[in-house]
Amino acid sequence: MEAGRQVFSVDLLERYAAKGRGVITCMAAGNDVILLGTSKGWIIRHDFGVGDSYDIDLSVGRPGEQSIHRVFVDPGGSHCIATVVGSGGADTFYTHAKWTKPRILSKLKGLVVNAVAWNRQQITEASTREVILGTDNGQLHEIVVDEKDKKEKHINLLYELKELPEEFTSLQMETATSGNRTRYYVMAVTPTRLYSFTGIGTLEVSSIKSFLPFVAFDNFLLGAYVPGVQLISESNDVGFK
Repeated sequence: MEAGRQVFSVDLLERYAAKGRGVITCMAAGNDVILLGTSKGWIIRHDFGVGDSYDIDLSVGRPGEQSIHRVFVDPGGSHCIATVVGSGGADTFYTHAKWTKPRILSKLKGLVVNAVAWNRQQITEASTREVILGTDNGQLHEIVVDEKDKKEKHINLLYELKELPEEFTSLQMETATSGNRTRYYVMAVTPTRLYSFTGIGTLEVSSIKSFLPFVAFDNFLLGAYVPGVQLISESNDVGFK
């Protein structure tokens, strides 16, 4: 590379991105869509594909000051999940690009969502398919929302860290179809551990019990392998039904 030559340039995309709704606390992007969360409980959606933007107030009806903790958008830019926190606790909302009002996910009341894993292979504009949410108290929840129903189809508690309760900070899910069955592979991260599981079938409470620690970060960073830590069945398929 030539001396002094810039690798990339930085351009100003939006000068007043928060539109006076407080300071920006978080951001997510997908398919020419950028979602910003603010310190006053607002979501600002900028759609650069169509040159439009609008605001969503998640603080309505909540006492005291509110702030957006995290905001998430799927790779297609249609589905949004956001958690707002304040003196009244935490609430998590879902909204679709076609909706004018967000929907509160009442079963998640009081839970702070830190991470979201989208079903990237099967998600459509009309349906989220299976989405996994990771919370700050060490829980994993599954949610499915269809846009036409204007509400969640179900919310299930999949797994809870009890031996070493920690917040989930990041999630990733991949799926593959074999015949009429779906194989799931999920990775989850806490401040000290990396967890994983694979399975065929559906994400259900009875089968998520095979979700076990892969390796502790202190051993992982030292390059050490811990025998017996990766606990999966001999066929590499947990007993999903």
